Parts: sequence; structure tokens; C-alpha cells
Amino acid sequence: MQYLEPRTDVPAKDDWSTRMILDEPWSHTEHKVISVIGIVTFVVCFFMPMTAGNIAAIVVLAVQLLMNVAGPLVGLAGRCAERRGLLDEPWRRLPATVADNPDEPWDLLLLDGLVLKGSLHDLPDMVLDRQEVFVCGPDAEGRAMVRAAGFMTMRPAEVDTGEYEAKERVDRPLGRPRDDPALQEVLGAAWAMKVILAIMVVIVVVIGVLVALSVSPVAPTGLVTAAILATMLFDVPAMIVAMRRQRRAARAVESSEQWTPVPVRLFPEKAGHHVAGVAELPGGPAVVRFPVPDRDVLANIAATGVMWTAGTHENLIAVGVPHLNSLTYAVVRSGGAAHDGDPMSWGRRLRPRQLLGLP
Repeated sequence: MQYLEPRTDVPAKDDWSTRMILDEPWSHTEHKVISVIGIVTFVVCFFMPMTAGNIAAIVVLAVQLLMNVAGPLVGLAGRCAERRGLLDEPWRRLPATVADNPDEPWDLLLLDGLVLKGSLHDLPDMVLDRQEVFVCGPDAEGRAMVRAAGFMTMRPAEVDTGEYEAKERVDRPLGRPRDDPALQEVLGAAWAMKVILAIMVVIVVVIGVLVALSVSPVAPTGLVTAAILATMLFDVPAMIVAMRRQRRAARAVESSEQWTPVPVRLFPEKAGHHVAGVAELPGGPAVVRFPVPDRDVLANIAATGVMWTAGTHENLIAVGVPHLNSLTYAVVRSGGAAHDGDPMSWGRRLRPRQLLGLP
């Protein structure tokens, strides 16, 4: 089973997949502009008459600004490691296993003469299965960064001086996609899209209240805040389409009896183009588009040249990676496309997505 692996012959910060992790954008340009407008409006509120609309704007903008604070925290550990010089050295592939200590609140990795602990989330399962881990460090202060094959994440860890027993390795056969525990987690989280749509309904109600309170007496800050919230509704049509397709992908997984590897050649990433490629499907080569590109799935495809399909439903293909909690879908392009890319429509180019940074 081939997975994405970081390069071990160049400094870690120059490895393309590590660079993708470090450069992961926490917000796009449009979001940053709206955030600046929100901050300016929030400040102006305190110089305006304290009408009902102005007070409502202060409350709504305060909540929004608090939520925006979490954005820059994404990838903070990786950026700190890069500043400390920890990623100046290449990733080292080391034999490793996982400690069998359920009472320990941290995940523990047992390397040759070294124990690393940290909150590693899903990485230990892959480390236990492959009996290896990729490490940068530890430095003089005992801090290290770790990665596991397949995952587009790196986690901070530190040296531990305890002694632990190794957990017994359990074979993970390549069975039916719906029996994969990692994929079951994804399918079980389908309710998240419904929660997001419910939040959008709440936003519509808040917009209505803001406008009603800001009309009489007139509160410009309340109207501006309502306009800021309204920008969040631009993505609702695309979200509804994505939710329907994700349900079709889930049905495809439920009806599939096996994972199927399909050779794929991804088109080079370009601004104004979809993430797409040419797949060697059973019916012949076809252009497949990834409307909702998942970083883990696409990075594994880019690294291995293989797309793991978890089932099909009409012209939609469920795409994942065995033993990774990632699932997306690809749409077969019936009309074909240029062999060097899949251009977006002019409407989609008005609000382009951020490039992933694939090689």
C-alpha cells in the first residue's frame, strides 16, 4: 500500500508536502477584506449614538471577531518549528511503534532509544500499522515534529523519559470501504453539513433583526454589519450542491465491495482552473474533476499517481485513501476538457479558490 511520504533527501521545509502544510491558508483574500471592514465598523460603533441597531452591531461584530481570532492559530505549531530551525534538517524515517498505555493522556511513540509524546490525533494508528514515523528533531530542548505516511499534518512532540510497553500490531486488511473505521468516522460526521446549513438560517434571522433595528432610528453600522453577514450566504448554493453530492458519495461507499486503485495524472494547478486530471477508468481514460478538493486525498494522488475509489454513483466517484479519515468525490466530465487543464466558468472565476500547492 503506497501513501504520501515526505522527502528525506532535502530540508523538511523544502519538501513540497511539508510546504503545503506550512502554507495552508487560514483565510482567503475575500475573507481578509471583510474582516478588516468588520474591525473598522466595530471601532466606529463606539463613536456613534447608542441606538438599538448600533448596540446590536457591536454584539454581532464582537462575536464575529472572537471567532476570527482562531484562524491564525491554524498551523501555528508548524510555523513555530520553522522559525526555530527545526525544519532546516531533512525528515528522518525511523522505525517506531506505539506505547500500550491507555492511562497516559498523551500519545506515545516508541523509537529506537527514544520516546516522543504529544497529541498526535490519527497518526499513531498509521505508525503502528507501518512501524515507522518521520521525525525532525528533537532539538536541544527536546522538541520534535512528527509525521506519518499518508497524512497532510505534522504534530509537535517532546521527549519523554518514561519506559513503556509496545502495543501489539494488528493487521488492517484492505476490505470493503464501508468497513474501514477511518471512513466510518467521515460518514458518521455527515450531520456537520446540516449544522452548517442551520447556522446559515440563524444568520438570515440575525440579518433581518439587524436591518429592522437599524432602519429607525437609522444606524449605518447596523446596516454595514448586516451586509457583512450577508456575504456569508454567497456560498449557500454551492454548499447545498456539495451536500447532495456528498450524500451520493456516501451511498456509493455503502454499495461498494472493495477499494479500487485507479491511475490518475493530475493537471498542473492553475488559477481559474478546477483541480482535475485524467483517470484510467474501466471505460477508458476520462477527465475527472474534484469540486471539493481534500488536501489529504489530493496530496496522496499527487505523490503516488493513484486515486483510490470507494464506489461510484452515476457520474460521481467516491474517492478516499484506505485507513485515512478523508473522503471526497470526483465528477466524470462527460464533455471532456483540454488535456492541460479544466478551466472554470467565468462565474466561478469571480470567487476563485486558493491553490493547494500540489507539485
